Parts: sequence; structure tokens; C-alpha cells
Amino acid sequence: MKKRILSLALSGFLALSATFGLAACKPQNGGNTGGTNNGANGGSGNNNSSTNDNATIKPGTVITDKGVTGAIYSALSKAELSGLTYSGSLNFSVTEATATNTQKVSLEGAVQFDESAEGDAYLSIDGDGLLYLLGFLRSGGVYYTLGEAEGETVDFSALKQQLKAKDPIVLDKTETGISSILAAPATVKLLKNAVSLIDGVVTKTEGGYSLSFDLVSGAESLLEGAQAVAEAIDETVQMTLTGFFSQTFVEDTLTTLLGGITAAELAEFFELLPEGIRTALPEPGKESAKEYLLGLLRSGNFYTAAAGEGEPWSKYKTFGEVPLAELVSLISGGEVDLATLQLKEMLKEFAEELENKAVSLLLRFVSVEGNVTDEDVDLSVMFSFDDDKKLLGLTLDALAEGNVTKSETEQQPDGGTSPEDGNGDEMKTAAAPMTKVHFALKMNAACAQSPELFDLKGCKYRDENGSGTIK
Repeated sequence: MKKRILSLALSGFLALSATFGLAACKPQNGGNTGGTNNGANGGSGNNNSSTNDNATIKPGTVITDKGVTGAIYSALSKAELSGLTYSGSLNFSVTEATATNTQKVSLEGAVQFDESAEGDAYLSIDGDGLLYLLGFLRSGGVYYTLGEAEGETVDFSALKQQLKAKDPIVLDKTETGISSILAAPATVKLLKNAVSLIDGVVTKTEGGYSLSFDLVSGAESLLEGAQAVAEAIDETVQMTLTGFFSQTFVEDTLTTLLGGITAAELAEFFELLPEGIRTALPEPGKESAKEYLLGLLRSGNFYTAAAGEGEPWSKYKTFGEVPLAELVSLISGGEVDLATLQLKEMLKEFAEELENKAVSLLLRFVSVEGNVTDEDVDLSVMFSFDDDKKLLGLTLDALAEGNVTKSETEQQPDGGTSPEDGNGDEMKTAAAPMTKVHFALKMNAACAQSPELFDLKGCKYRDENGSGTIK
């Protein structure tokens, strides 16, 4: 259980670093969100607009003026940030009958952005004993250590001193290219563009404005929009890839996500692709990322180099000509038949069960099994601005809870648990006690100019290749 919690905490550190840092860090070459919602493109970008009227607007008032909302979106898009500090807590509890098991994870740290993203995370886990985790994201990988704390609180300053003591704590190292990818201009713009895919709410606050997004409702809205594409695929099973990317929802979404991103910036992601595809890709020119990607659908040279000349690829000359159904069949090894899949119905059911699936997924981290009912999930992010529309920071709030039930099977007379392995008697089940699960996360991040990170020079580490000292 402890290992599971600590692994979750370390994964959370990386994800939250990306969410908090890149959502607000500096875009390159004047990139914009490319969004269409809430006047995102309609703002003048004048950070002093409506400043004189601030005194007449009561805090808590939802702003509907497109000039102001557009200026807020523009301020988020153009925000410049070299770092941030953050803190937060994750609480979760499992209640069975009258017994409740509670765990609390406290988190604090900082993220710095330059050529790459680097960050520190310090976590304490208070539940069945007190545990700690120190995590350091650097250009060379992730360094971390975890263990049991002595006393009633975790002294992170003392633990960091022990990293350089005569008999030091040795860090574990995991190789990853995430540091440079997180700070890449295309990543920054992509995350900011994603904000424009859902509707936000601008509200007047005591010292400025807030821009908040309901991420659950946003996801449900996107799934609803995708159902039109799914219906078109259901009706036209032999739809080609060109036809798929021509669908209104797909084209609009791609335009928004890739807004302001050049083909050269997109090329920074090529290292994540398999070598066969990476070497076949044409050199990016001065075109936009969207133009480059759609060009790949029309490129005969890229198709031949990437797909080869064997069956069934030899039937086509470009990827744009390949039927979506055949591509899905090839990727799945023939296990998925698009003609019988009923995509629209699948998406509809997934959207209706989104909150249930989210709670069910979280159950894996607390080793609870069963069917979830009465689920409730809230996930929101809020960006804060001062009266001059300067980005100050952001807050992430998440809540997930539900009831979990499972059936207890009675053994058959000869000891079996089913008609097949027993004597054929009818199965009997009894209702098990209901389990209540509750997860709550709150994170706050504040913009900071080059926050100081822990100097790892001289610290010892070990990885799959042995041990060493950080230079």
C-alpha cells in the first residue's frame, strides 16, 4: 500500500508540474491560444481595459463583456513566467461499516523554466505511519528517494542535508526526456490552446479577475461533439483518413490545438516517435504545424517510406487514401471491426459514465474493488489575475467520491462457487457492506521569478547502470 501511494505521489508530481507550469509559462514567438470561446480572439489585448470600472464591479460578479473576457484570455495566452512555487494536499478515505482509513498527502515545491523544465517536489504521506518522498526533475532525468519518516512531522531540510552527508541518502534515478519536452514551445502552446476547447467563466475578484474552467463538463462537451464524427464513421465505414480529418469537429479541434504552432516547433516531438516513422518524416519548412500534418496525408514519398510496399499498403499511394476501418483493423491485429463497433453509441455511453469510470479508476490506488454507485466528480482549474490582468497564479480543485458495493458468493454444498465447479445448485449471493470512498485534491501555484531549486551537485544516485555522483 505504501509503495502504491508513493508511486502515485511521484507520478502526480510530474503531472502537476506540467499542468501548473506550462499552463502559464512563456510562449515563444508571440504564440496565441487560437481559441474561439468566450471572446478569446475578440480581446484587444489592452491590459488596462475596463480598469477604471473595477471599483464599480462587486467581487463575485460574473463578467460577460466580451472586451474584458477577451483581454483575460489574451493575458493568459501572452503570460510570461520563468517559474512558480506550489503547494497542495491530497486526502482520501475509505469507510467500511464504521471503520474509516484515511491517508493525507501534502506536497510543496517549485518549477523553473528555461531551455528545459526542472522542478523539486517534497511530499509527506500521513496515514498508516508517516512516509516521505523527495523528487527532483532535471534535464538528466528524475531523481527521487522515499522512506519512512522519524517523528511526527517530516523535516525536509534535514533530509536534503542528508543527501550530501558523509553517509548520504542515495537517490534513485529514472531516465526521461520529459524535461526538455515540457519546456518545448510547442508543448507550451498546445496546453494553452487546449484551454480554448472548453468554455471558461471570468469573475471579478477582490484584487482582479479569475478565469475558471469546469474540466468535467468540458470533457463531456467534447465527447458530445465527437459523437457527430462517430456517427459519420458508423454510416460511412470506408471513410478515408482524409475524410476523417475533413470532419467539422476534427478540423476545428485540430485548428484550435495547433494554433500558433509552426512545423519546426512540432518537430521537437519527433524524438518520441518510432524510428521507422521518424526517419521517414520530411524536413519541416516554414508552414504551420497543421499544414505540415495534413501534408503528410497527401505525401506519396512519406507514405512509401513509412508504410513500405507490402500488403495491404501497396493498394494505396498516400495515407489520406487509407480507409479508417482498415487502419483500425491493422493496428488492432484484426481484433476490432469498425463496421460493427457502433462508435457513436460507445462515445455516448462513455460520456454518461465518465464520472463513474473516474472513481473506478481511482479505486485501484487504494486496493478497493466493486461496483461504484452514487458517484460525484468535480475537477476545476482557476487562473488568477490582478486588476491589470497580469497572471498571478492558478488553483486546481478536484473531488471524487462514491459508494462501492460487491456481492459475496455463498459456497455450494460441495465447496464450489459456481454451478460449473459445484454440484449445479443455483448460485446465491448476499449483499456485502457498502464502502464509501472519498478523494479530495487542492493545489495552489504562484508565479515566481526563477525560484531556487535544490543543488544536486555531489549527491549520490543509482540507476540500472550502477551508481554515480551528480556533477
